[in-house]
Amino acid sequence: MNRFEHFRELREDLGILLGGVVSGVAHAQLFTHSAEEQRRTLACLIARHPFLDMCYLLDAQGRQVGDNVAATRRRMAQGGDGIDRSHRPYYWLARDAKEAILTPPYLSSATGNVCVTAAAPVRDETGRLLGLVVADSELDRALSLLEEDDIRRGFEPFFKIFYVLFSLGLLTVSMALGAHALLSLGTLWMSKGNFGDFSAPFQATILFTLALAVFDLAKTIFEEEVLLRKDIRRHSTTRRTLTRFIAAILIAVSIEGLMLVFKFAMDAPQHLLLAVWLLLAAAALLVALGLYVFLGAQAEVMLLRQREKSKKAEP
Repeated sequence: MNRFEHFRELREDLGILLGGVVSGVAHAQLFTHSAEEQRRTLACLIARHPFLDMCYLLDAQGRQVGDNVAATRRRMAQGGDGIDRSHRPYYWLARDAKEAILTPPYLSSATGNVCVTAAAPVRDETGRLLGLVVADSELDRALSLLEEDDIRRGFEPFFKIFYVLFSLGLLTVSMALGAHALLSLGTLWMSKGNFGDFSAPFQATILFTLALAVFDLAKTIFEEEVLLRKDIRRHSTTRRTLTRFIAAILIAVSIEGLMLVFKFAMDAPQHLLLAVWLLLAAAALLVALGLYVFLGAQAEVMLLRQREKSKKAEP
């Protein structure tokens, strides 16, 4: 599940969280304060809610009042006073709303990250719009906070470094196996080589198969743990990773079994049954993997349906 699907699933809860944050300071007196007092109010908002990236005020016409108040990690997103933001979706949504709104995810022009914006309208006693209180939050950071995953997310860069190192180590092993496979074929290129001896080709095939399996394992670890965004709360993520690992093992075992069938058929027919058992074990592992994938998918569908029923049953 990508971050946008995750957002759609948690949009209501996220709207309550971020909407409550901006609504807490969205009062008419805020727009009568001095620029310095307004900035202090927004700075306190950022300090109390570290998942926010940036806060600012808009007047009734959608023009920004004062500079952006950004979190420490977003110091480059300063400025903004006087910018016309009346064309932004959050302005049009909040201008006619009675309470805080939350936008769908979009690419922030200020930070360059995928973020969401909460905006709360501020009105006087007659209902006239005085302005908006706007807060931006990086989507991943807000989702992590909502699911109490911010601590793990802080350690994630260190985990990725270790996965990169292990992937490089496995890649080195794969290259070494490939090099040994080429060296094992050296006797075939010599003039005195015995072309009736199949031991060298079989050894090279086994080494190449192992090299391919190790390389696929390194590639899987690098893609799954470093490049892809993983939702560890969903069983489908674990199922996808495990399926790729087992598939790599199955390919290697199947090729090894096939090579042993040929080798034993020519050199040691009495051991042919061992190769057959190896192929049968690979087939059984494939059936077990298919059953695991099927049952896991069915279980997740049932959980999603149960969650939808629970939401519909809520008042």
